Amino acid sequence: MRWSDTLVLISPVIPLGDTDDNGFVLQPEEIRHTVYANRKSVGHREFYESAGVGYITQMKFDVFSGDFGNQGMAEYEGKRYKILRTYIDPKSGEFTELTLSDLSQRGDDSG
Repeated sequence: MRWSDTLVLISPVIPLGDTDDNGFVLQPEEIRHTVYANRKSVGHREFYESAGVGYITQMKFDVFSGDFGNQGMAEYEGKRYKILRTYIDPKSGEFTELTLSDLSQRGDDSG
């Protein structure tokens, strides 16, 4: 594995009904964490199975399990993706595979 890619993992921090001085609800903030990753190819079977439920699997990455904290979104080369699925390597637990889909799929822009 090369670990030559970087992936930004994103967690939204949603204020619980907090408002600003003018009474407007505060917008969610983000916690962004850049990690080294290894980009992998998406198999044709996985691509078509995800399309069958309304998502298009765009790409997959391996990241070190210690770097992943159950974030719901990722950013790669300036584009945001929803993390559809995670899979931890059962042999060592050292790596977590992230399967990503474009945030615009199924009208989901919140992550």
